[in-house]
Amino acid sequence: MSPETQAPGWEWYFVAMYFFVAGTSAGAYFIGSLVELIGSERQREISRVAYYIAFPLILLTPPLLILDLGRPERFWHLFFYVNGGIPYINLQSPLSVGSWALVVFGAMSFLSFLDNLIQDGRLKFAPFANLYNRRPRKLYALIGSLAGFFIAGYTGVLLNTTTRPLWAATDPLLGFLFIVSGASTGAAAIALVMAARRVVSPEALERLESFDRFAMIVELVLIAALVVIAGQFAAPLFTGIYALLFWGGTVLLGILIPFGLSWYAARGDLAGRSTVVVLAAVLILLGGALLRISLVTAGQV
Repeated sequence: MSPETQAPGWEWYFVAMYFFVAGTSAGAYFIGSLVELIGSERQREISRVAYYIAFPLILLTPPLLILDLGRPERFWHLFFYVNGGIPYINLQSPLSVGSWALVVFGAMSFLSFLDNLIQDGRLKFAPFANLYNRRPRKLYALIGSLAGFFIAGYTGVLLNTTTRPLWAATDPLLGFLFIVSGASTGAAAIALVMAARRVVSPEALERLESFDRFAMIVELVLIAALVVIAGQFAAPLFTGIYALLFWGGTVLLGILIPFGLSWYAARGDLAGRSTVVVLAAVLILLGGALLRISLVTAGQV
């Protein structure tokens, strides 16, 4: 029998979209950082596109968080608590820790974004350009990827720490699922931009597609495990609009069809392949959004 607990009243258009955008930004940055740290110079087109994506996306998340508070003027409570008139950082609060991780990730993704502008000659006024050499670039790529990795998983852990049956019963799978989904949507966002701009090489595209296919397989395994472990608490995911969003949107449109398209695209020429890559990437992004929407809303039933 499900315990009686109060739903947090999270709206999907704030919280679920925050989870999705933050996860995609973190996933893109993590992929870009991997290429930066261990890839060759020829593969740096992937990291450059990833860095151009990550920072603008993460800028969208603070408004989503603040608007969901109900009292936006109290947003500073996400970072500081007050005890006896003295502000302090509460490291035991998942929301506070996540907010500070968001700041660190935002700072590192900004440095990578700025570095891109300088390297591409798009930023004419760059008095500190001599500081943007290869070594510090790798340093903030490492710090940013760790913070991004944390953000992608923390959103799922945040749900697991509640007393809502569906979320609590799947601890710690939601965190792992959101990390893998973030990696998948991050790769899809990179592939989408590269294919749309036609700046993609066959080698880079194949690497992204291979990575995304692997991520989708792991995502399917985690979804199956989540449903099995949740047991009776997964019932909302099998009824009504939640079933449509989760199984039709996330699993079918967001994973299975893009997986098939990816295999098909790998056998075609680059010109025709770009169209298929764009379609698959759009579906993966849609599926990633619907994953968060369905789990956030169904968990509050």
